[in-house]
Amino acid sequence: MRDWSKLLRIVLLAAPLCSAAVYTISPAPQAEFKLEVHKTGLMSGKVHIFTFERYGGSVNYQPDAPGKSTVAFEIEAASVVCRDTWIGDKDKQKVTAMALEMMESEKHPRLKFVSQSVAPRGQAEFDVKGALTIKGITKPVTVRVTVQPEGGALRVRGNAIVLRKDYGINPRAAVPFGLIGNKEEMPVTFNLFAAPAK
Repeated sequence: MRDWSKLLRIVLLAAPLCSAAVYTISPAPQAEFKLEVHKTGLMSGKVHIFTFERYGGSVNYQPDAPGKSTVAFEIEAASVVCRDTWIGDKDKQKVTAMALEMMESEKHPRLKFVSQSVAPRGQAEFDVKGALTIKGITKPVTVRVTVQPEGGALRVRGNAIVLRKDYGINPRAAVPFGLIGNKEEMPVTFNLFAAPAK
């Protein structure tokens, strides 16, 4: 098992340009931030897939004190896009509009995550605990993250589970009597690119 300090030493040896302690996350080719909403009832097995096109953040590595490493990340709610392949374009627009409404994007234009602790789990894998803010509501969340060197930068992949009830996300029922609904758990996955800050 490698601790955070050992991982960073490997990164530094493999990619000298990674010597900076601060990295910037921004949209890039082959990068993605994705949210899933799994349907229940008559539409059980179907999944609404959303990606966010505009986001940004920073990672501050502390190789000698892993617990003090920090991550701050923001997403523009209005950049959400429905990626479903099982509905038509008009329905995608409706689903996207519903997502914007559920996030109250006009009143709360940004979703925010701020880390509070970083704990190694295994080889290049970490549990990052922090505060996630949606709709102005802040709740704790744990994100499992893997970090790999990529040229002079880092590839950061991870996943987490967001609970609808934590943020009062209750979409209007299109069909009465609960015949079609949504699961409580909303999986989040990401594949991000972090470049050394200039």
